[in-house]
Order: sequence, then structure tokens, then C-alpha cells
Amino acid sequence: MNNSYWDYPEPAYLKDTENFLNKFIGTWKYQNGNEQFKIVLKKKLKYDYDGRYSDILYGEYQYINVSGQILVNTLDKIDIPMDESYHNITGATFIPNNLRVKCNDCSPGEFRVESFFDDPDRKGLIGTGVIFRYVNPTTIKVLIIGSKGKVLESETDNLPDQLRVPSAEYTMVKQ
Repeated sequence: MNNSYWDYPEPAYLKDTENFLNKFIGTWKYQNGNEQFKIVLKKKLKYDYDGRYSDILYGEYQYINVSGQILVNTLDKIDIPMDESYHNITGATFIPNNLRVKCNDCSPGEFRVESFFDDPDRKGLIGTGVIFRYVNPTTIKVLIIGSKGKVLESETDNLPDQLRVPSAEYTMVKQ
């Protein structure tokens, strides 16, 4: 958990020996009035990153805004056979409480998990991600990191420059 993924020689396997990632597996839901955010997460053992292996999380999500409008729904893709990196949530980088986005509520030595977070209709956004924090068996905190308005130059002009899920921290309950 304390080392960088790239610090390991090929072929290395960063195995989740303590099953830390298992705490995040399942269906999670945030609701505030009409606003709803649902995430389904699964775990892939020994995912191949070009000769380096790691256990990862992958998943899909749905976001309904405060007006009750479904802005994005990729939940139907969770069971489609495909490379796990093609899912809209993928990866598992362990981050301590004082890195990336500092966690003031975390206990000393507490780790969180960072994954890529994609919006399927907003390809090319730079810097998007999600940080998962385990609270207890029925609750996680999910921090959505937006793009700060940056889009890859190689992408088409006039693309939206923000995720449809607002950048915020969501307290989610296991379903």
C-alpha cells in the first residue's frame, strides 16, 4: 500500500492479500431528495497492466439530478464481458490520508482507494477520478474529482468540459 505501482519490477503482482478492496464491492447509493447517485463495484484479480499485475476495482454508475432527470446511466454495462479497463470506473491505487486530496477526517495511517472515473459522453476530460473511503460495512464516502475544465487537445472542439456527476463527496449506503 505504501509503494508506487511502478516501483515494482515486471512481472510483479500487487495482490490485495488483506482483501481491502472487498470492502467496496457491491451496490452503493446516495440519495438527497430527488438527487440519486448509484455505483456498482466489482473486483478483478490479477489485472494485467502490460506485464505488471494488480487486483483492481471496476464498475458502472447512474446519476439522477435534483430535478429527477437521469443525466447518465451506465449500470447496464456492468455484466457485459469486456476488458475491465473499459468500464467507467476502473483501477485501484491505494492512497494515504495526506496525499492527492487530503483527508482531514481520516485516521492516521488510513488508506483510501483511487480509481479512474469516466463519463461515456464526455471522453477526453483530463484529471477526472474517484476516491473511495471505507467508513463501515454499510457506508462508504465517494469523492468525485472533476476535470477542472480541461479537455484533451486531440478531441473535437466544443466538447463539454465537466462531468455530468458534480464534483463532490457523497456518503453512500450499501444496497
